[in-house]
Amino acid sequence: MKLPPLPLPAHPDPYIVLDRKALYSSPWIRLREDHFRHRKGREGAYAVVGFQRTACGVLALDAEDKVVLVGQWRYPMEQYSWEIPEGGGEISESPFDTIRRELAEETGLEAETWEPLAFFHPSNSSTDEEAFLFLATELHASIGDHHAENDEELMIHREPFDHCLQRVLHGEITDSLTIIALLALQARRSSVSAVMNADLAERFFQCPKDHPGAGRTRWDHLQRFDS
Repeated sequence: MKLPPLPLPAHPDPYIVLDRKALYSSPWIRLREDHFRHRKGREGAYAVVGFQRTACGVLALDAEDKVVLVGQWRYPMEQYSWEIPEGGGEISESPFDTIRRELAEETGLEAETWEPLAFFHPSNSSTDEEAFLFLATELHASIGDHHAENDEELMIHREPFDHCLQRVLHGEITDSLTIIALLALQARRSSVSAVMNADLAERFFQCPKDHPGAGRTRWDHLQRFDS
């Protein structure tokens, strides 16, 4: 069943941007501070973290309905984390190309069948990060010599799908891409059916530079305030 669009106010954006200032940049993230005036009169500053790369993940499911998980130490969290294979895509690399490469590098696997699973914004109160999640099935050993990054120490484990769901509810699996992927597939299996918007589905297979999100596009406007 095709649902009607969710309602929007007549004028959804209440902000007038007075100034934008770049504060920090690295190959992975960038930080800026925007000064704004809200239509209710308040002026203030908003710090925005921009992600230079696209977040990509794959729920790789084998013939026994087991999920391929990757274990690694997550530095910001100071804890070990079990997750689906994930990686950051360059602006000139489609999410599909990114995650096929990451699956091979992290697990030594390829898949015969791929399909878009979910799209979401991991932390939309402070970042412009976009996440593209795939479902991959018919797994087999990858062809060629693939290795993880030099600073990555990874473990590989296959866990039954229903056990993964339990671990999400227990708080053992906490990675957002992994949780969304698992719950999205569970929704499908629970007869929640929907067809992804065609324009969005295309973005899974096209370069971000060709389809930049509104959040990423705003970084191109910094020069207007610096001049």
